[in-house]
Amino acid sequence: MDNAHYANILEDVASLLEIKGSNRFRVRAFENAAQTLSRLSDSVESYLEEDELESISGIGDSIAEDIRQIHETGTCEARTELLDELEPGLLDLLDLQGLGPKRIATLYETLDIASIEALREAAETGRIQELDGFGPKTQDNILSEIERLADRSGRTPLPAAHRIARSFRDRLVDHDAVDRLEIAGSLRRGRTTIGDIDLLVATDTPEDVADVFVEAPDIDDVMLRGKAKVSARLIDDTQVDLRLVDPDVFGAALHYFTGSKQHHVQLRTRAKQAGYKISEYGVFEQENEDEPVAARTEQEVFEALDLDYIPPELREGIGEIEAAARGDLPDLIEPADVRGDLHMHTTASDGSASIREMAEAARDWGLDYIAITDHSQAVTVANGLTPERLESHMEAIDEVDEAISGIEVLTGLEVDILEDGELDMDHDLLAACDWVVGSIHMQLDLEPEAMTDRLLRPLETDLLSSIGHPTGRILGGRDGYEYDEETVLETAAEHDVAMELNGSEGRLDLDADRARRAHEQGVELVLGSDAHSTGGFEALQWAVQQARRAWLTTDDLVNTRSPDDLLGASA
Repeated sequence: MDNAHYANILEDVASLLEIKGSNRFRVRAFENAAQTLSRLSDSVESYLEEDELESISGIGDSIAEDIRQIHETGTCEARTELLDELEPGLLDLLDLQGLGPKRIATLYETLDIASIEALREAAETGRIQELDGFGPKTQDNILSEIERLADRSGRTPLPAAHRIARSFRDRLVDHDAVDRLEIAGSLRRGRTTIGDIDLLVATDTPEDVADVFVEAPDIDDVMLRGKAKVSARLIDDTQVDLRLVDPDVFGAALHYFTGSKQHHVQLRTRAKQAGYKISEYGVFEQENEDEPVAARTEQEVFEALDLDYIPPELREGIGEIEAAARGDLPDLIEPADVRGDLHMHTTASDGSASIREMAEAARDWGLDYIAITDHSQAVTVANGLTPERLESHMEAIDEVDEAISGIEVLTGLEVDILEDGELDMDHDLLAACDWVVGSIHMQLDLEPEAMTDRLLRPLETDLLSSIGHPTGRILGGRDGYEYDEETVLETAAEHDVAMELNGSEGRLDLDADRARRAHEQGVELVLGSDAHSTGGFEALQWAVQQARRAWLTTDDLVNTRSPDDLLGASA
C-alpha cells in the first residue's frame, strides 16, 4: 500500500473522532500523522520493514500500531470501531465541499443525517436551512455538491488509481505462474479519472494467480471468481478486475482490454474492410476463425491491419487510426525527454523540504534544472512570501545553485493573480525571477467575463512565464473556473506565456483536450509537478501522460529545452 492509503485511513479516524466530539488533542494527533505520511518522501512500507515507524516525527507508539494494522488488514481497529459506533455513511458526507466534520456533526446530532441520501432528502424538504449556521444558500450548495458527486460516482483520479494498480502488480509480477502482466483499461490510456482498474495476466495456471490476488489485505469483497476473470472491491470501494489469458493471445487481449470503445469500433470496421475480424483472441481471416494471424503482441495486431503501432494514450477514436495508416503518428514525448521541472514548493511556503533537498531529489530523478516557485503573500494559509522574504529567498536559491553540482537551480515564484487581475508581488521582483508561474487560488466563482479579464491583464504585463493549473479544477473536488478560452489562449501565445500541464495528484490541469487546443492555437506548454516534497517529482509522469494524450512531442514542451534555451526564450 502506498503512503496515501495510510494517510487516508488516519484522516478518516481524525474526521470520525471530530464528528463524535472526541478530545481535540486526539483528533489533532491523527490529523498530524495523516499529513506527515502524505508528505513523507520515503515509503511507509520501508519504515515498516525496518521497524522504525516511531522514528517518523509525530508518529507515537499508539498511531504506529494503527499503521501496522493498516499494513496487515488494509484498515485499523480505531476506524472500524468508530464506524460501528457511528455510521459508515458519514465518510461519504466528507466528500462534499463545504461540509467539514463540525457541520457533519451538527447534521448528525440534530437531524440524524448519516448518508448522502438522507442529506439530499433533508435539503430538498428545506430542513437544513433552518439550522443555525446553515441557511438557504448553504442548503442550495449542498444540493449542488450532491449532484456533482453523483456525476463523478465511482471515479478515481489517475495517480491514485495507478498506485492501487501498481500495488497489485507488484504482488503478482514475480509469481512463478505469471508469464506477463500489464495494467490495462482507461488507466493505461491515461484518462484523468478511472472507473474500474484492469489488470491483465498471461498465465498457464490462472488458479494460482487468482489465489495470490484474492489474498491482498485491502480487498473487502471478492465479487466474482472464474477461470478468466476475478473481480474484487477494495476497502475504499474501488473495483479491481483481474483478467487471466493464455500467453499466446496476450497481445490481442491487452489491446482489447485497453480500449477505448470508439477506437475498437473504428478498428473493427477497418479489419472488416480488409477481410479480417478482430477480437480479444486475435486478428482472424473472415474465412478462417480457427487460427489467428496475429495475437501474441500488440505490434503484431497493428501490423496485421497495415497500421503503425498506436500508443495507448492515443486510442480514443479521434483520428489515430487514419494517422497510423498514413504513417503520420507523432513521435510522442517520453518521460526521459523532460529536462526540467518548473513548478515546486519548499519550506519557504508550504513545502516540506528545503531548497537544497528539492534540488538534490530532482537531480536524483534525472533532471538538469528546476525552478523554485514558492507561493506569494496572498496565500496566507501556505505561508506565502512577502516582497522582503522573496528577496532573501532568491538569494538563498542562488546560494544553493552555486553550491550544488549536476543541476541548475532557477529563481522563481508562484504569484497569485488577484481578483482584479493584479499580480501579488512587486513587478521589479517578478522581473528579476528566472521563471514566474501565475496562478489563481481564490475567488474562483467569478462570472466568465470577469474571469477572462482577470487572466488577460497579467498576461499583458510580460512578467509571467506560465499560467499554473489553468482551470483551477480539483479532481473529484471542484470544477474549474470558466473563461473565454480562445481569447486567453490567443493572448498567451501573443505574449509567449506557456500553459501548464500540472501533474499533481488532485489536478491534472490542463487535461489532454485543453492542452491539445492550446497547442493548436500556438501556445507553448510546460510540465509542472507542483511538488511539495522530495517525492513529489513523481507527478511529472502524470503530466507527461496528459501531454502524450494531447499528441505532443518534445518540440511542443518547454521542459525539454536546455536551461540556456529556456531562459533565452523566456527572457
